[in-house]
Amino acid sequence: MSDYLITKVLNNNVIICKKAQEEYVLIAKGIGFNKKSGMTLQENQTVEKTYILDQKSQQDHYKSLVEQADDTLIQAVIEAVNIITNSVMKVDNQKLVISLTDHIIFAYNRLKQNQLINNPFVVETKQLYTEAYGIAEKVIDRLNHVLDVNFPEDEIGFIALHIASNTETLSIREMELINRLINKSIFILEHDLKQEIEKDTVQYQRFIRHIQFLIKRLRTGENLQKTNAFEELLKTQYPLCFNIALKIMKMLQQELGIKIYEAEVIYLTLHVYHFMIDADHTNETNV
Repeated sequence: MSDYLITKVLNNNVIICKKAQEEYVLIAKGIGFNKKSGMTLQENQTVEKTYILDQKSQQDHYKSLVEQADDTLIQAVIEAVNIITNSVMKVDNQKLVISLTDHIIFAYNRLKQNQLINNPFVVETKQLYTEAYGIAEKVIDRLNHVLDVNFPEDEIGFIALHIASNTETLSIREMELINRLINKSIFILEHDLKQEIEKDTVQYQRFIRHIQFLIKRLRTGENLQKTNAFEELLKTQYPLCFNIALKIMKMLQQELGIKIYEAEVIYLTLHVYHFMIDADHTNETNV
């Protein structure tokens, strides 16, 4: 059993290490406390539980997230992940760490700025994913306590979806259908945004989850309530994103042979907007 060589301490909860010429991001409450570059860490030396990110794309994204958060926020995320992984549900630890860190950091920032996003699927999520919803309630209770905030019930639904999408299995037919529709949607996005969409990003994972849940809602005949004021705001401020979302929705409607209500365009527009922001950021970086 070889030791990890610490190459960088990002904060009290996250350190960068090397072992056998491979770089790892080690995540655990207090793992970076009193640690410095050049020190070694035994593989079995953990604080509660250690999460190791060994994929380069995951490492890079997590590092960028850590730069946006302080120790308290990262500690809260670690505790949230621990609640989920200590439950009876089987999850992919690495994917969960990334997606949940990303979601909680931005949800926390939105809450501080009083920019709350309504979750129209809370009731349905609670019914479809009862176990995941119960765990999500514990996660939100812990986050509220550690961060001294008051996340609304909408966030319980969002967290539950993260948990459910990390554990739920789909039939081969459903996977093939979803993959085909995602590929067609991405083609429209890349064509209209004039930008290649990176497939190993958190935003791409979010998009996949959205399409999955959209198909489930359509098959059960669920109808979202239309928010006219919000729709007009998106049309006015983000016309390109709105038009791309509308184009994707028309394609899905044709492929699925199911009527898709206009309210769905609103939520898909938000996903397109994030893809556009990512594209703008990439272009600025390459300048």
